[in-house]
Amino acid sequence: MLSKVEEPFLDVSGILEPSSVVVIGASDRPGNLGGDTVRRLVKFGFRGPVWPVNPKGGTVAGRDCLTCLSALPEVPNLAILAVPANALIGAIEECARVGITHGIAYAGGLAEAGSAGVDLQQELTAVCRNNGFNLCGPNCVGVINASLPATSTFSTALYEMESLRPGSISILGQSGGICTGALSMMQQAGFGTRYMISSGNEAVVGFADYLYALACDPGTAVIGGYLEGVGDADRFLRALEEARSRGKPVVLIKAGTTGVSRQAALAHTGALVGEDRVYDAIFEEMGVIRVSSLEELVDVSLTLVRTRSRLPKLPGVGIVTFGGGNGVLAADQCAARGLTTPSLSNECLKRLRPLLVSVATLANPLDLTPTTAFRPESLARLPEALEAVAAEPAIQSVLFIAGSLASRATEISDVILGLVERTDKPVFVCWPSPPAGVRERLASAEIFMFLDTERAIRVIGRMHSSAETLERPQRPERPAEEDLAPFDWAPFVPETDARLVVSEPECHRILRAAGLPVAAARLVRNEAEALEAAESIGPPVALKGIGPGVTHRAEAGLIALELQGPEDVRAAFQELNARARRIPVELEGVYVQKMFPGGVELLVTTFRDPLFGTMVTCGAGGHWTELLDEVVTERAPVGPGLAAHMLSRLRIRPPAAVPPRETDPAARFIARFSELAVSAPWDRFVMEINPLKWTREEVVAVDGLLIVN
Repeated sequence: MLSKVEEPFLDVSGILEPSSVVVIGASDRPGNLGGDTVRRLVKFGFRGPVWPVNPKGGTVAGRDCLTCLSALPEVPNLAILAVPANALIGAIEECARVGITHGIAYAGGLAEAGSAGVDLQQELTAVCRNNGFNLCGPNCVGVINASLPATSTFSTALYEMESLRPGSISILGQSGGICTGALSMMQQAGFGTRYMISSGNEAVVGFADYLYALACDPGTAVIGGYLEGVGDADRFLRALEEARSRGKPVVLIKAGTTGVSRQAALAHTGALVGEDRVYDAIFEEMGVIRVSSLEELVDVSLTLVRTRSRLPKLPGVGIVTFGGGNGVLAADQCAARGLTTPSLSNECLKRLRPLLVSVATLANPLDLTPTTAFRPESLARLPEALEAVAAEPAIQSVLFIAGSLASRATEISDVILGLVERTDKPVFVCWPSPPAGVRERLASAEIFMFLDTERAIRVIGRMHSSAETLERPQRPERPAEEDLAPFDWAPFVPETDARLVVSEPECHRILRAAGLPVAAARLVRNEAEALEAAESIGPPVALKGIGPGVTHRAEAGLIALELQGPEDVRAAFQELNARARRIPVELEGVYVQKMFPGGVELLVTTFRDPLFGTMVTCGAGGHWTELLDEVVTERAPVGPGLAAHMLSRLRIRPPAAVPPRETDPAARFIARFSELAVSAPWDRFVMEINPLKWTREEVVAVDGLLIVN
């Protein structure tokens, strides 16, 4: 049974665990969704009362229809609303009058249908909330509870099934077709499901409400889902935190990845960190396994049923085959997924040699050859040989590729089942042409069998990435306002409702005031001031044209670098002003700045996402920014430990550097920069440092840009 709901989540118990159901709008007319629902409830053996309701009377599946809800003999705890969109509000008001508090609405033609539909859905939401009515949908295919069973759905996928196999995977999605497709594929693979929930338009009950309920549900071990958008980010994050705290993996498809964030396009951030990468960051923080297809959603979810408590912490895969080609191909596929096939140790090879046939290839991949399967004495020694491979410390996953071998299916299945029981490492099974009954036998032991090695290796890669994610430093709780280092933005940025581009000199003033290191520089208005500033700062210096319309100076030709003496500075100052007149742009002045040779150039940026709040990003900076397209994003604030973890995921770092630690100057900069960003007073902004010069001893901010939207 579902746990008691806690604020701020809605109670969905009546939707997921109904003990009695009324179907409003049911008839025996062909194609009537209410009638189809009644027949499914009867077909799959729902044990509670089912009352069809139709104002015209009649029968459905041999049951007399009530003409109104007031004729009900008792108050059901779920109403299925199989009525058109324009009849929903009246039906819900009637439900509320008789005391029904939970419902499922199938009808489309609301928010997804345009302005009139949006207005109707808003009215529907208000009516539900005013009456305390928790509604699933509208525009959904309903809910399936395979354990009761309760088929509160019109899904045509159930035409093809005679029974529902209960299991521990729950499926939640904003697409009914994806949800029912996943259910069908899991059933066909020999696995059962707990719930299938099609959330539809989420006029009242949202994705987060169901996700939280599944996280708390003792019968759900794995949560698979399809997500297009998040309505309430705080509740979504809290639900994911609940699942993570209970050790329940969440596997999600996030669709709609072609939409870009509305961040300011004037900054590099707008191009590099769009909406999709923000979701990537959130999912990684919360331990969500993100997949890209229905097939992968099913593959990963089914594999996790057995392996969720023993994820591979190292990338090493031990490949065992009955043919050399399969092993070579699998090794190539491992490499493409960032996995390795470690060489077997001398001790392992010594142990294997007397156990295998002479023609076997003693290596990783381990080619047993078909001879092993057809010699009883070799087959008898195979379990010990597999244990030797699985015992190798560098190997964290075992991939067993069976081949055809139909006449030895029982014996090979026994070997696989035995290995799974004896090793604490995950075992992945691929059987491209499985004999009859093998898939079902393995599924009964919660072992998912792959038909293709690439699919299996893709899942191993996901599992390894998930194990790494669970080991990452956790984001610190946002400190209370009184614990934050105080910062007053007012002296630096004027209050305005208009879009505002804050110049680099002002950005540097903000950074300095926040205690962050910035390259020495001075804004000058004439040639004499430029020469004086350059002499005071000391060579080499850079000159930059500063103006409200200039955000990418290199592209505009308004920057001069590596200036050593007065003649260099004088010529550069004159050329920058001439260039500004030719473009034309108006300059506020020229920025004379100390240059720092050597080190690595980082992009460090922060922005406020409309859903998930302040984010901080680091990546390759300078001319590498667009070339490498490499960024790591986290929710702010990040502590020095998490900032160091961000840096460790980049390919760039100072020469001969060890993986960054909390004491690394770049990690400390990013952590403090993220705290500063959290205190920013605007709903939408982006602040970018590109580059931040990074050596093992120090960092210094060079360029800076702040855009307030």
